[in-house]
Amino acid sequence: MRRLAVTAATALLTAATLTGCGVLDKATDTPTPTGGAAAAASSAPTHTPTRSAAAVNLPDICTLLTKADVNRLTGQRVTLMTNEGGATSGARYCQWQLSSGQLDVTVNIETRDQFDVQNKDAKQVDGIGEAAYSLAGHLYVYADGKVVDVYATSASTDAANLKVEQRTAEAVLPKLA
Repeated sequence: MRRLAVTAATALLTAATLTGCGVLDKATDTPTPTGGAAAAASSAPTHTPTRSAAAVNLPDICTLLTKADVNRLTGQRVTLMTNEGGATSGARYCQWQLSSGQLDVTVNIETRDQFDVQNKDAKQVDGIGEAAYSLAGHLYVYADGKVVDVYATSASTDAANLKVEQRTAEAVLPKLA
C-alpha cells in the first residue's frame, strides 16, 4: 500500500512540475518551449488570421521571391528553400536556408486593430507599410489587411538583419496587392 501511495505521489508531482515549468501544455499535453525560448516566444506577438487566405487570395510566398532575389536581399547564397505550397488557410509561409543564416517570410490576414495590439517592447519602424514594428528579431509590417512578418539571421548584427528584413518586406509588399 505504501509503495502505491509513493508511486501515485511521484506521478502527481512529476505532472505538476512538468505542467508548471511549461514542458507540457495543459490543454494538449504537448511539449512547449522552456527557459529563454519560452520568454522569447511570449514576448513576440501572436498574429491570428481573421479571414481565410483563400478569401483574399494570398499567394504562395515562395513564388514571390526568386533565389536570386533572396541572394541579393540577404547577401547570402540560398542553400535550401522550404515551400509550404500556400496550403494554409489564414497564413502563408516560406523559409530560405542560406549559406549563413536564414530568411523567413510569413503573411497573415489581420485587421489594423489586431496589428495595433503590440508588446510594450516593440520598436516602431518608420517608412514601410501603413505601420511597422520590430520585436524579438522579427519585422512586422501592416499593409492593406495583411501582416508581413520577416525574420532574417543572415547578417552579423541585429541592425543589419533589420535592414535585410526591411528590404525583404519592401520586395514582398507590392506583390501582395
